[in-house]
Amino acid sequence: MLLAPIEISQTASTGAWAFNTPKFSGSDLRQIIIKAATATTTFDVTITDEYSNEVYSKEGNTGALNELLYLPLRGVYTVAVSTSSANEAYTGRLLMEE
Repeated sequence: MLLAPIEISQTASTGAWAFNTPKFSGSDLRQIIIKAATATTTFDVTITDEYSNEVYSKEGNTGALNELLYLPLRGVYTVAVSTSSANEAYTGRLLMEE
């Protein structure tokens, strides 16, 4: 079991940001951490596959999202924050198990 992080460093513009992951072939998402610069910022997070299927969604986060999960991933995914209450920096990571 190899754990590999994908670091997140994005800035919201008009309340949103998104990025595409590298192509996965046999990886599992084990943890997602997304932190807004301000503890009172609210935001929604989605992960969408290359066929526009939403495979993960967490609405109404305040300040940070830190969730352990087991989500098999194959292909390219889009990680997105939307409805951010502030245009500010976000940091975090996706922890992948290969």
